[in-house]
Amino acid sequence: MFSGQLPQLIDPRKFADQGVQIEGQTSIGNLPRLAEYRDSDQQMVSASLQFGRDEDDRRRVTGHVSASLSLPCQRCLEPVTYQIDARVDLVMVWDEEQMKALPEHLDPMMITEDKVPLAELLEEELLLALPLVALHDTCPTSLVQEHAQTDADAGAVKPDNPFAVLAKLKRQQD
Repeated sequence: MFSGQLPQLIDPRKFADQGVQIEGQTSIGNLPRLAEYRDSDQQMVSASLQFGRDEDDRRRVTGHVSASLSLPCQRCLEPVTYQIDARVDLVMVWDEEQMKALPEHLDPMMITEDKVPLAELLEEELLLALPLVALHDTCPTSLVQEHAQTDADAGAVKPDNPFAVLAKLKRQQD
């Protein structure tokens, strides 16, 4: 059993044959595919994964991955924090035929090399568990209020009309 700091590389076939359990944490900053969530870089990703074989002798990995991510609210564009909890239940496959032969209710984990970066598995599960649309329950600032204030401010100071020069030239020609 691995506990504490998560390993960078895993050997899924060997781990499944030995029934290895991995528990630990890493930071979001260590997961390159989550780089767009820079506000969450220092947040921790917790993982608990159990490798083994199922009743049909398929190699599997089960468990959960969780993290707290700061996403932009799609209403007000301010950051909103979501607790992401992804349940992991994957069957290891080594080629397309094995993937196609799996029952539809099982999710495949394509293994192309002996050693696999654990970060790829964690990233994939977290990305799949993200909400479709990130929204605050109640936005801290309303865009309608901001636009109303901007329009009121614009009324106090009139912007230059880019066509004013043309109108002036036209008057001079008449």
